[in-house]
Amino acid sequence: MGVNYLCSTLNSGRVIADTDTFLSEGKRRWPDCKVVLMDSDKFKTDADIVLDPDGASTIISHFSDGQLISVDGAEFEEAADIAVWVRSLNPDPSLVPWFTTDNFDGHTVLTPGITSQQVIDQWVDHREHDPYAEYPEYLS
Repeated sequence: MGVNYLCSTLNSGRVIADTDTFLSEGKRRWPDCKVVLMDSDKFKTDADIVLDPDGASTIISHFSDGQLISVDGAEFEEAADIAVWVRSLNPDPSLVPWFTTDNFDGHTVLTPGITSQQVIDQWVDHREHDPYAEYPEYLS
């Protein structure tokens, strides 16, 4: 099993995007994607966007609280591209979503207008930087 990537607002309680925005913007970005709706009473997610549904799929999942979007089945570079798209869903500069792995071994803060290359270049390795010590405002 590979690494999953996450775009999260961490402890802020802020919403990245509601389900309708997630789906409509996903269809606009990836016209050939498949959309899957889930019962949010049974699952933590309420919608998936499946890229390349006939091949090795990348799945982008929207969590029902709107504070987390996960990416499964993507290499780092593709996940960085998706993170840029996620950031574009809510351009509010006071929103501070993080792009990280499900192991929380690193992160990039997704600022408005960030590029895929910046997501990659600004990656903070948590083996070298303790996020709990360096970013307590987000992880308290």
